[in-house]
Amino acid sequence: MTRLPLEPLHAVLAATPGFMPARASSVAAGVDQVFAFIFWVSAFFLALIVAITVLFVVRYRRRPGRTEPEPTPDHDTRLELLWTVIPLALVFAMFVMSTRAYFRMTSPEASTASPLKVSVTGKRWSWWFDHPNGKGAPELHLVKDRPAELVLASTDVIHSLYVPEFRLKQDAVPGRFTRMFFTPTMAGTFPVLCAEYCGTDHSRMAAQVVVHPDQASFDAWAREGVDAGASLVEVGKRVFTQRGCVACHSLDGSRRVGPTVKGIWGHDVKLADGASVKVDDDYVRESILRPAAKVVAGFPNVMPPAALEERDLQGIVAYLQSLGDTP
Repeated sequence: MTRLPLEPLHAVLAATPGFMPARASSVAAGVDQVFAFIFWVSAFFLALIVAITVLFVVRYRRRPGRTEPEPTPDHDTRLELLWTVIPLALVFAMFVMSTRAYFRMTSPEASTASPLKVSVTGKRWSWWFDHPNGKGAPELHLVKDRPAELVLASTDVIHSLYVPEFRLKQDAVPGRFTRMFFTPTMAGTFPVLCAEYCGTDHSRMAAQVVVHPDQASFDAWAREGVDAGASLVEVGKRVFTQRGCVACHSLDGSRRVGPTVKGIWGHDVKLADGASVKVDDDYVRESILRPAAKVVAGFPNVMPPAALEERDLQGIVAYLQSLGDTP
């Protein structure tokens, strides 16, 4: 793709400390150029309109001896064409530049390297990233200079994956898949945010992108056995944290979107239908796999089903037991 001519202009902005985040993807420069063009066009016309307004206020102000001119029906066709053609040309330029930048984000890049395809799942209120070879994690792992393809989905409402350093934002929509294509160009760790308001804990829905410096580093991470030698309690604690359970269920007894898990093991909880149920292995399993089956009274039915492996389910049970039975 040919570089747009506004790169030097944006370089001035980028040189200002703190003005823009670092560019860390192949599409960042194109987005910055669109932003710079719109910014400077807007700034120019703002200054022009303010200057003309001040000039007219001073020059044509009411003062003694000045008479108002007689109205005339005549008009200047050339002037009308001028203030029609110039905005139209500018808007068309914005459209062309932004469309080219958008197509770069939504079309596979021409490259000899195979893209790293990652499935992204958004749910209230956490992100989950499934990498090749079945490696799942609460953070996104990519490789510097290797093309990436993200396939986004949502289990509940619309979320929006936003990485400022990549200049990327894409909605995760329930019932369909959306995609984005890019190449990370800078190794490091960058924040991931949700840019679509999705409910009570929207502000807590954050993650990270870890861009590995090379493929060997990524492969070493992918081979890590996160559960090697871990007890069921350790497995459960990891799953409870990484899968975002802690965003809705507190560990300290405080009230969140869902009931706290502190000291609930072995106790009876009252359900929305008036019945009661004891918190045991079967109840926990059912609450994870079919959360709508038994909803605790006073809390909304918003938890999506979680497809966990058997060991992860056993780990959650063991972890809740380890928290004790004293509220």
